[in-house]
Amino acid sequence: MLLVQEISLSWGKRERGSAYARARAEFPAACSLDKLPEAFHGDVIVHRLDFMQKETMFQPLPRSDGYRLQIFSSVQDLNLTNLSVQADMEGYEVTFFYDARRSGRPARRGHNKDYRNMDSPLYRHDVVNETAFSLGRGQYGRVIWNERKIDCDTGEWYYQWHVVNLVHCLDKIWKADIFLTGRPDYEYRQVAALR
Repeated sequence: MLLVQEISLSWGKRERGSAYARARAEFPAACSLDKLPEAFHGDVIVHRLDFMQKETMFQPLPRSDGYRLQIFSSVQDLNLTNLSVQADMEGYEVTFFYDARRSGRPARRGHNKDYRNMDSPLYRHDVVNETAFSLGRGQYGRVIWNERKIDCDTGEWYYQWHVVNLVHCLDKIWKADIFLTGRPDYEYRQVAALR
């Protein structure tokens, strides 16, 4: 079973200063799972948390109360931004790729493992598409990236920091602090200078 926690932090131009950046440096990369159901049917749980930075304070986004939960029957049903998860014999292979339709700036260029694969949607695309890590049973991985986007209503730039925590659980029983008690076995970063 795969347990996924997606955390997103957004901020505007006003919070670009060094005092606000120091506050972001203290923002947690993992949260408790205390609101998950005790019984469910499926092989993947995705726990989403969205926050907005206002000066040095972090607030859950009001439209979602900062909390969303989805249960999927398999990893093939997952639709994570910039991430692909594939089951393999030993666990899960996690791939980071730049999705030009869903991602902001800057565009991520670089190694594309499917550049010559005619069956891939990323065939001959100059984008990052690389294996971040492979999770074995009981292992914990983290993917971190950032981006700059344009608000479709105001036309203003805003910024986002994303963390995706993944644990390959040994069974369907876990502790609420599963992402808080240990350090990730793997960490993959795609952090760019945002202007």
